[in-house]
Amino acid sequence: MRTKFKAWTKPYIDEHPEVMASDEFLKALTESYFLEIGSGKGKFICDMALAYPRHFFVGVERNVTCAGIAAKKIVEGEISNAKLVLANADEVLLKIRDQSIETIFLNFSDPWPKKRHHKRRLTALPYLHQYNRILVRGGRLIIKTDNDDLYAYSLETLIQSPLKIIEDSYDYDGRAEFDSMTEYELAFREKGQKIHRIVAEKND
Repeated sequence: MRTKFKAWTKPYIDEHPEVMASDEFLKALTESYFLEIGSGKGKFICDMALAYPRHFFVGVERNVTCAGIAAKKIVEGEISNAKLVLANADEVLLKIRDQSIETIFLNFSDPWPKKRHHKRRLTALPYLHQYNRILVRGGRLIIKTDNDDLYAYSLETLIQSPLKIIEDSYDYDGRAEFDSMTEYELAFREKGQKIHRIVAEKND
């Protein structure tokens, strides 16, 4: 489900810098925050920010059209506890300080099906080590996917990582308290596709 390019999105982002989180802004946050990598059109991050106004949410999105649509939702919803970063995850992770993230959400990440591209998967071992670095003690990584191969791969790499799997559902019912459905999840559920969910925790 590739998003069609929309020319208005980049100018919209430029017109609303208050929605974008700079490196300086993230470093200045005094409390740990919640990070969604691959925030798409922003339904999840906006729903979560509205449901949990005392938490601060940051969404990372590399697609300018998706980021622009998400930015518009934040502006029009007058959501003050959510911001976006328009960049690749690799760039952003290196700039995040140690032990500053409460929870990382990976919602329906690109499965990169070809074996030679598996290192690009957001649950590849180098990424998991980065997540472990930036998570607070007891912080969590929450993964949702419809892709069987990515689900199995993620379980394997998590076992090799410092993070500990505490929940694993092949057929997730969507009823976890701290969660919301993304655009992808709604579409997949309408088709009867199973949603897989993994929760891992940092213990060291």
